[in-house]
Amino acid sequence: MEQEKELKGTLARACRMLEMVGLIDFSGHISGRVPGGKTFFIHPGSTARSEVRPDDMIEVDLSGKNVTGTGKTPEETPIHAAVYQKRADVNSVIHMHPHYAIIPSIVGRELVTVCHHGSIFGQAVPLYPDSEKIVNFTQANRMADILGMGRAVVMKGHGAVVAEAYVEAVFLAALHLEENARLVVEASAVGEPIALPEEEVKRAAASTFKPSSIQKSWAYFMEKGRKRGIFWD
Repeated sequence: MEQEKELKGTLARACRMLEMVGLIDFSGHISGRVPGGKTFFIHPGSTARSEVRPDDMIEVDLSGKNVTGTGKTPEETPIHAAVYQKRADVNSVIHMHPHYAIIPSIVGRELVTVCHHGSIFGQAVPLYPDSEKIVNFTQANRMADILGMGRAVVMKGHGAVVAEAYVEAVFLAALHLEENARLVVEASAVGEPIALPEEEVKRAAASTFKPSSIQKSWAYFMEKGRKRGIFWD
């Protein structure tokens, strides 16, 4: 299918760009599915994130079993499958290990929203209260329940999961999550960060993260990636 071919290419580019910006490294993963699909695509856990190609993508069903492709899926594949099971609106998921987003959880604080871009997550990002790797559906379903209808959940002292309608959107949402977290952490050196009021968060969220801004950001990082030679073509 042409849609699947295009999706695998976009996922591979997003994976390399996530590595480029430091949101994933030797671990972390991105997945995606064709809207309405009962399977999704994810890269092998053993492949260097900076080397992932479209043909590396493994097709997985919603129970986490391989359908097509070779290689071994990441141990945390249940994260992706659980979100897709519960969210018909989600077609791309990232599990990443962002430096700043986990810091508030380490000191017992929630990640509150302090900036315009962070408004897409509401007033605060929900917390999955366990640092252990999620490798089964009992854990993954609990995480997905905490995510609810939101865009992100922080895993205490571990990482974050971001969910969106398509690959380009989840890539930008991941950047916004870490941007807001970095501002929270850096502001803490000056004083207590002040969360945006609820009404301000609603107004900001309504005016940002539009298809045009998502495409603008995607094009920017694509060009940055090309100049750095991170792609295969």
